[in-house]
Amino acid sequence: MKRILTALSLSLLIAGLGLGCRKPKAVDQTIHSPELMALADKQMKQGKFNEARVTLRQLEQYLPGSPEFPKAKLMLGDSFFFQSNPSFPEAEVEYSSFLNYFPRHELRDYALYHRALCHFSSIESAERDQTETRKALDGFQQLLAESPGSPYAGEAKAKILQCWRRIAEHELIVGVFYVNVYYYPGAEHRLKALLETYPDYVDRERAYFYLGEALRQRLLTPEEVAQYQKDYAAKLQKADLNSLTPAEGEQFAKDFNAYTTGTIKGFRDEARSYYQKLVESYPGSEWARRAADRLVTMGSGGVKEELDS
Repeated sequence: MKRILTALSLSLLIAGLGLGCRKPKAVDQTIHSPELMALADKQMKQGKFNEARVTLRQLEQYLPGSPEFPKAKLMLGDSFFFQSNPSFPEAEVEYSSFLNYFPRHELRDYALYHRALCHFSSIESAERDQTETRKALDGFQQLLAESPGSPYAGEAKAKILQCWRRIAEHELIVGVFYVNVYYYPGAEHRLKALLETYPDYVDRERAYFYLGEALRQRLLTPEEVAQYQKDYAAKLQKADLNSLTPAEGEQFAKDFNAYTTGTIKGFRDEARSYYQKLVESYPGSEWARRAADRLVTMGSGGVKEELDS
């Protein structure tokens, strides 16, 4: 009996090992990939996005060489994008994956557009960080560069304008904030860059007024003073100002006073120029009236009277 049981056990063990070493059957792509795609498509239309993703993941994992694979990759992105509670970061990952897999696919413009929309749909208010706005802008511009004749080109152009306006509004808000917290050099830099970079999208009335405000109150920064002192010492071939002779020190004091006086006068003159632009370009606006008041206060008489007349 023991011999019989031992022989039987060995037979079962050998049989089990034989089964364990068998390769899994290859999936019949001809049969299964269209069926899986049809099922996923039906689930998507029914709003069963989680179930559709399970189906599409099977096709993605087991049938990557099937004709339906590219569409499955796109549908995975759509399943996150179009669900009732969209997950734009996950949709963006899937659209990016499609673009990496199929850089020359005929539906590339669709993926580019919807990837940009993922960022566009995640844009924060103008007061917040605009990273998503810039990513959306880059995405729409890439679409237009690669596929200018795409059916999505018109929508992309419209959204590019919205992105530029949002970024310009954000930069203006930061500049205004700097003025309100008395950081006038930062406000000057930010607002000048705004007018130069986004000339077609900026609210010029506010930009001119607050740039004028920054320059009207601007003084020299410690960094600017330090640079002047460094340059002055270098001109005299001195290591620093501590080695100046009494005569040289007296001359430095005169030169430094002239430098500060002239620089601050330049700030004030520039402030007047921005107030004047505002008054001349937008004579009927409230910001122009404020600018006119500033010009009167700063000694540019006659401006307010002319405006009121």
